[in-house]
Amino acid sequence: MKKILQFTAILFFVFSINAAAQTVTAKVIDAQNQPVPYVSIQIGPTYGVMSNEEGIFVITVPEKPEDNKIIFSSIGYETLTIPLADLKAGTYVLKEQVNVLDEVFITNKKYTPIEILTKVKENAPQNYASQTAKQTFFLRNSHDNKLIDSKFEMIKSSLEKKSTLKDLNKELEEIAKKKKGQRSTDFSEAYGFLYTQNGESKLVVEKAVELKNKEKDVAGDQNSKLIEVIKKHLEPDATYKVRSGILPVDDSLKVSSPAKDVKEDVKTASLRSSITALSEKLNKFYTNEELDFLTEFKRYTYALEGFATFNGETIYIIDFKPAKGSAHYYGKLYVNAADFALVKLDYNLVDGEYERKVNLKLVLGLKMIQDGTKVSATFAKNEAGQYAVNFVKKQMRNYMYINRSLKFTKNKVSKDEETRMLKIEFLMEVDVFATNELFIIDRKPATAAEFAGITEKANYNVNYISKFDPAIWKDYNVLAPVEAIKNYQ
Repeated sequence: MKKILQFTAILFFVFSINAAAQTVTAKVIDAQNQPVPYVSIQIGPTYGVMSNEEGIFVITVPEKPEDNKIIFSSIGYETLTIPLADLKAGTYVLKEQVNVLDEVFITNKKYTPIEILTKVKENAPQNYASQTAKQTFFLRNSHDNKLIDSKFEMIKSSLEKKSTLKDLNKELEEIAKKKKGQRSTDFSEAYGFLYTQNGESKLVVEKAVELKNKEKDVAGDQNSKLIEVIKKHLEPDATYKVRSGILPVDDSLKVSSPAKDVKEDVKTASLRSSITALSEKLNKFYTNEELDFLTEFKRYTYALEGFATFNGETIYIIDFKPAKGSAHYYGKLYVNAADFALVKLDYNLVDGEYERKVNLKLVLGLKMIQDGTKVSATFAKNEAGQYAVNFVKKQMRNYMYINRSLKFTKNKVSKDEETRMLKIEFLMEVDVFATNELFIIDRKPATAAEFAGITEKANYNVNYISKFDPAIWKDYNVLAPVEAIKNYQ
């Protein structure tokens, strides 16, 4: 009997270990069998994931879970709670919420949309977390690139005759014609930790990858063709001064570096700026002048569209649209009726408007337009009752036009050496449709001493991959890959 009990105990231990290491891939759908994107899937207050835009999620059950149940929640749907032991691969159905609430049951005062939003602003300083914090983040950037036009022409080379340059330019012209109108896609992902304190931030990057077919990347391919041309007509061991018109580009460029599968020395500050632009500006939305629909009420028309419940709390749904020409956005705001916290916002840039525009086409041959902006963000509440961004999706179009010349002048080793140079004129016109998805996996309070002890490295490395590798994010609770990533060729 004792041996049987020992054997049973061993089996239970082995089973427990396997269960602790369990990773589940599943899908969230609605009653019409349509995927429900960006659903919060939580095991306890601080551990969970979100479904991706196709409703898919991947979650690794922790060894010591915070709770014995798992909760699926999304505004507009009834919350689904199941025992953690029942979590398995398959589909989970969320029922759309039927609004049967009357306002008299929600509040003893009937607020107008402007009064609700005024209370949002008044309560914001205490509703939104401002203490020193450590945030675990996952960022996915997707790009759909369309090459509108490109041209390259070698104007002058110390190493080539004019007749040779003419033949080379014909070859470059044929390459450009074939690429015109072509499209390519690429994805980049990064995981790490963002530390914030009193408006300052530091970033620690644990892992970063880029999924790209370098040979078929319509923008990068043009650059690589240009680089190959440059390499053939510059001395590999020499360094060069590079100028574009009157603007200096580099004083000691060397072109002999071989292509690598790792992009080295990527600027950490640039990634940090991208992340904070998505998250920290939204955490301070009540002081962000760009989001004028939350600060300049006279520019917009607001309507109380209805109510919803989320995690047992009542939510106001407010629709807004421009009332004046100075307004730039339209969308919906979701406000907690109990504490007047903004828990979700969706906003879109009005057609014909742009977020940024630089037109120096006639002067410097440069033009850039950022428009087509669509943003959806949700805020999570911690145990202390304070909110912070936990997910942001931003979509936009970036149009770029560059018509410039590049002049390479060899740095002389001795005064008697002959001056050698190469001059190229190039044109590139491209549309880039970008999607940024930032998932704040976890946010924990940190001390001032912890913040001071973090040293942000100036650079980090990005690993290039040419096809999807499921092992890269194994055991990470990040956004599950979408089909376009899994099927990337």
